[in-house]
Amino acid sequence: MIKAITSVISFLLIANVVPKRTTQGKEYIICGNNTQQKVYYATSSNFSKNHKGQKALDDDESTSWISARGGDQWIEIDFGVKRIMTDIEITAGTKDNYNTITCCIIQFMYDGKWFDYGKYEFKKKEKRGLFEKKLTYDPVVKINLGGIDASTFRIYIPQECIIDGYAAIAEIAVYAGSARLQYFDKRLYNLCFPIKNGLFPENDSGYPNAPRGYRGGIHYGLDIFYYFNEDNFLPIPVDENTPVLACDDGVVVRADISYKPPAEDEWKSLSQYYQKNPATFIKRSFGGRQVWIDHNNGVLSAYNHLSKIDESITVGTIVKKGQRIGWVGNSGLLGEAQGKKWGQHLHFELWVDGVYLGYNMSIHDIKRYLRWIFALRDMEEN
Repeated sequence: MIKAITSVISFLLIANVVPKRTTQGKEYIICGNNTQQKVYYATSSNFSKNHKGQKALDDDESTSWISARGGDQWIEIDFGVKRIMTDIEITAGTKDNYNTITCCIIQFMYDGKWFDYGKYEFKKKEKRGLFEKKLTYDPVVKINLGGIDASTFRIYIPQECIIDGYAAIAEIAVYAGSARLQYFDKRLYNLCFPIKNGLFPENDSGYPNAPRGYRGGIHYGLDIFYYFNEDNFLPIPVDENTPVLACDDGVVVRADISYKPPAEDEWKSLSQYYQKNPATFIKRSFGGRQVWIDHNNGVLSAYNHLSKIDESITVGTIVKKGQRIGWVGNSGLLGEAQGKKWGQHLHFELWVDGVYLGYNMSIHDIKRYLRWIFALRDMEEN
């Protein structure tokens, strides 16, 4: 009897094993800020590299995932772990300002197979006057799931639901009750790059989390050494004549107006000490002459190594996005201590809710996130 019961229990356990899914080869986005949580996605096809699945997950309704032409199309969302979901909201996208889909099917995976949860229409009838009815297009469908656990779902668009060969979805929002899953931190949306036409560093050493041996720690910001020429897009080194811009509106909370550079011997002595001793207080930071801006939403930006601070900037100054706050330099670095100009660049930090942007993230993921923050969205195709 015991043996029979054991066999039944074993059978039930085997029958309820969910096949292991893999995220290998899938693309992903970073979910929220300062986190290792990733949301993976895959698509049936893409119209171009500017219309990939990420466009449906970027919290920007002006951009869309657009499929290639022909056949059934789909976009799959894979959280990699169990999620509770109460609602899914889909915003249909456009191609060349024309609507692309009339309906879609929500599918979930069970036992390694997709099954249809429901079919949803993007068109609806509106009553006007006493008798007249006009067919209008509503691009948003919100689906009440009633509360389910799932790690993976997809939006399937049969060919008969596609208007002119291309399927487009602008946004996919997932809700747990009233809380919407935030794919990206909107506080960082479309900030101004602190150097006009500035270029991201080519080497990993210029990004947050890169090791910094000369001060016994890690790098907390982004190093900007070059900007591009608008005529031929060739890189030009920044120097003391390169303006530094506020990345967003805010209030200045630090401005080192009375900064004095250290002598070379003092700089080397401090560097040697900090290589061997954890620093809990640094009176004269290697960041040199700095300006910090509080953006009044949990985000603070810091601008280091400045050669000069704009005369309009003091603690308490209200600044606007793109306003000049100073000029690039090498203050705080060995070059300055030696009375030379080598090593000039802008070290730029973003701090979110008291933690530097990039904390506990790989440099690969930091690069992806920074490129999202400073994307020139108005230059991309819709």
